[in-house]
Amino acid sequence: MSRRRIPRVTLAAACCAVAACGSDAPAVQCTPPPSPTPPSVVAGPLTATTDHAVLASGAMLKVDIDVAGPLAYQAPCAAPVTLLVVDSVDIHVDVVSPVAPKGTPCGAVSLAAGQTAHYEVLWTADPTLPTGRYRVVATLGDQAPIALPVELGLGKLTCG
Repeated sequence: MSRRRIPRVTLAAACCAVAACGSDAPAVQCTPPPSPTPPSVVAGPLTATTDHAVLASGAMLKVDIDVAGPLAYQAPCAAPVTLLVVDSVDIHVDVVSPVAPKGTPCGAVSLAAGQTAHYEVLWTADPTLPTGRYRVVATLGDQAPIALPVELGLGKLTCG
């Protein structure tokens, strides 16, 4: 006659469940970390910002580039802004180069003093990317690239 053995893991889980029944212990509550301020970088007449500093896997990030005149530059209408996403070991994980939406300054652009131009590009983080630090490098036409730090992942929960 053989006896059936209950795996220790199953037995431990059952004991915990029974012990928790009717317990007066308060429920454990977890809170996400505070959201850090989204990055903003100024490079001469260009200002680049993102809407998040920490991004969930598979979520969308908005990158804004504002240009202040006086400045003359080339921004091809086929792709005035290019976003290059780079991981912590300098591997290029994604490139986004959208066509300029109607009304967006493109081609040969010349801004006089006091004039501004605005560009917006969206990037969706691939859900298979590992959590960690990334750089989103934004290049507006023939202008120098601007790098913005972004962390992929939700951060650590605080429980207590």
